[in-house]
Amino acid sequence: MDRLIVLVPSESEAEVLKDFDLDLQIVGIGPVESALSSYQILSEKKPKIVFLTGWAGAYPETDLKIGDVVVATQEVFADFGRKYKTHYASFPENLKVCNSCSLTHAFTEKTIQLLEDCNLTPVAGNFSTVCAATYDINRAYFIKKKYDVIAENMEGFGVAKACEKLKIFLVEIRVISNLLYQPDIDWDKNRASEVLRWIWECITKNWK
Repeated sequence: MDRLIVLVPSESEAEVLKDFDLDLQIVGIGPVESALSSYQILSEKKPKIVFLTGWAGAYPETDLKIGDVVVATQEVFADFGRKYKTHYASFPENLKVCNSCSLTHAFTEKTIQLLEDCNLTPVAGNFSTVCAATYDINRAYFIKKKYDVIAENMEGFGVAKACEKLKIFLVEIRVISNLLYQPDIDWDKNRASEVLRWIWECITKNWK
């Protein structure tokens, strides 16, 4: 079997996984750089499936804790539309733009089952992609309520759009490193990295 192609945003996340037999590719931080990088990488490799993995922030009212595993069923680009003083609105329908990508497919379901078989407890749900990490509690609650999302990141929508254009299945798995309703507490990258290793030990041993 060919090595699984795994995209990561940063050198820090790649360092955690360097010992595994994976085709690791760093796509950069943020929706623009990750979209451009992943499109270039995947245009050359032409895989059927690709993974995006790393850390994420947990939205309030999700019961998620540091170290929890989350799997995306949809990526929503939260920083896209018209922001008024009192509310947020999508662009008019006649512009024919879309701010979401579905990641609900058989490979996502397979990954969730595989992780459960390894005694991990992944939580599946919508993810939010933002241009700026949330350190404002009011913003965290606003995005959570508006989009019914569980976790925040800065690359998912960009990578998902690249995969959509190339007709490649994307599976996005992340580990909660910080709680958006406790912005004053530092990210726990050590705990998140430990769990990230468990995830990929499970997948590399059992993916067929």
